[in-house]
Amino acid sequence: DSWEAQKNSFELIAQIHVHGGSASLLKALKVPLAFAGWYLLSIYYSIMNKQVLKVWNFPCTFSVTQLAVGSLWILLLWSPLPLPARKAPISLRSPPRLSRGDFGKLYSVAIWLALGHLMSTIAPAYGTVAFTNVVKTAEPIFTCIFAALFFGQTFSLPVYLTLVPVIAGVLLATASEVSFSTASLVSGLLSNVCFALRATTAKRVMGEPIGENLTAQNLYGVLTLQALGTLLPFALFVEGGQIVTGTITTVKAVGLFAFAKMLLLTGLSHYMYNECAFLALSSVHPVTHAVANTVKRIAVIVLSVLYFRDPLTLTGAAGSAVAIIGVLLYSLAKAQWAASQAGIKAQ
Repeated sequence: DSWEAQKNSFELIAQIHVHGGSASLLKALKVPLAFAGWYLLSIYYSIMNKQVLKVWNFPCTFSVTQLAVGSLWILLLWSPLPLPARKAPISLRSPPRLSRGDFGKLYSVAIWLALGHLMSTIAPAYGTVAFTNVVKTAEPIFTCIFAALFFGQTFSLPVYLTLVPVIAGVLLATASEVSFSTASLVSGLLSNVCFALRATTAKRVMGEPIGENLTAQNLYGVLTLQALGTLLPFALFVEGGQIVTGTITTVKAVGLFAFAKMLLLTGLSHYMYNECAFLALSSVHPVTHAVANTVKRIAVIVLSVLYFRDPLTLTGAAGSAVAIIGVLLYSLAKAQWAASQAGIKAQ
């Protein structure tokens, strides 16, 4: 998620309880810590997400549960906490101040976040983690389409040419997928559509200032709360009839404490890896961003295949590699195009 930030949580926490020297050290370690958190939490979430779906196959309700845990986390950060050394309570993160109209504007972004998250949870419920991650590499295709449709924005020829290996790689990986699932493919592609629309809508909505103290992390918190409110009625409608019986069966199989811990850790890792991703990627050059994102995707695919021992053909591996390289080339070409556009405007 590429939102502009005015502060970050590391600095806010540092201001609360550490001295200047410690704060400087924490600030210096911000980027490497953010990258480490992004990589580790992303891998952990991908594996844990699949683990839960294998014993509790209610993806709609599970997506709501993840958003609920994330919502509780952000509300805790916003809540004033009493500290012995301070007279007045202080929050770990200052909450935003938004009007009803501001919430309405942001909801047009939150609905696509909600649907994208829902589809991203459904995809691994019916397919492997590796396959769903390969399908997700197709998101730049929809980004380019919606940029042209809604903004009349076109990119340079090299940007569009890099989409060719992305498409070819996804098609090759899909055709040779041993555990192929139409539901997984369709939901993965729909998640790409939703996240591309979220990015496009956000660009339009965030073109002007909204509210007060709406930092990037606060924005993600507000969108998470709105997404929770959107998906909860839908999940109850779709899976409400079977959720009690299915949950009782799961609890009997894995134990109440173990099941509750799985849900809590999955929700926390989902929310926190998104925050770490922002902190990491907003602090580096777009080229570093592109390379880091590519390495992260490779790590998720390889480690998930090894962990779950998913069958992977040579053709499928080749298709995955081609698609991932295509996304890397797309990111590099787009960064170069953006730099050239900025140079033209500066003249």
